[in-house]
Amino acid sequence: MKKTFLFVIILVSILVGCNSKHIFLSGESESWKGEYSAYINGNREDGNYLFGYKNGEKDTKFKNLEIIINVNDGETVLKEDNHEGATVRISSSCSGCAVTREDEPIKVTIKWDDKNEETFYLK
Repeated sequence: MKKTFLFVIILVSILVGCNSKHIFLSGESESWKGEYSAYINGNREDGNYLFGYKNGEKDTKFKNLEIIINVNDGETVLKEDNHEGATVRISSSCSGCAVTREDEPIKVTIKWDDKNEETFYLK
């Protein structure tokens, strides 16, 4: 009986462990580099987007920065009237959701300074 119970516990642990993974996607446009890193466990996902302006420095400033992320038929939008710094970090978390698939690119559109717009894909 003890051996059967121990076997079941080990089997469940293996199956639960097989259901979690880490993904990393990246891409770039002429002016921007982006990446998405996430830990996925079943239908829960915790991740971070990181975008960097290629020609930027610590004192880089953007007016009307807008980042639009299209993934899983949904949209995440960040809007800032004034952003200081060449990098932007956006956290993402969901539970009971359609998690990100590594084989489906994430479309990213970045608009800044009321005159610039670039689109690229994280793959």
